[in-house]
Amino acid sequence: MFQSDSGRLKMKRAHSEPTDEQIDAIWCFALDKYSNMDYTHGKSHAERTVKLAEFIAAKEEADPLISRLGAMLHQFHPEEADRVESFMRELGLEPDLISAVKHCVSCVEPETIGQASTIEARVVFDADKLQTLGPFGLVREIIHRTVTRDLDVL
Repeated sequence: MFQSDSGRLKMKRAHSEPTDEQIDAIWCFALDKYSNMDYTHGKSHAERTVKLAEFIAAKEEADPLISRLGAMLHQFHPEEADRVESFMRELGLEPDLISAVKHCVSCVEPETIGQASTIEARVVFDADKLQTLGPFGLVREIIHRTVTRDLDVL
């Protein structure tokens, strides 16, 4: 890791690109997680988070691969970061890449973002949290909070 002239923390590209098969396996692993969640955290949430992370990463000069994979896997949250790490090791990915993506997953919550030491972790956090803004985000959050807390809305 190094600090750029602008003072932003950036990750050195010390990893090689995963194969298409490895990326597909990560996406399937992530989608399996989403399929077991409430409908506000389905495939479309995953896709929006990835698109936002890619956009923000380009603007912030963050590593696009780490940002993308972190966004794919962000829903595992810090509690399951070790599961993400184990899965990525099984795929044979490089340790530096695994560590960087695990860090994104570990820092995706408001309680853990203060521990972020990379711009990529902040990109993933922002991509996820930006979805709570605007009318769509507000409705999504109300539905999610109502369902997860088993609240009666009537």
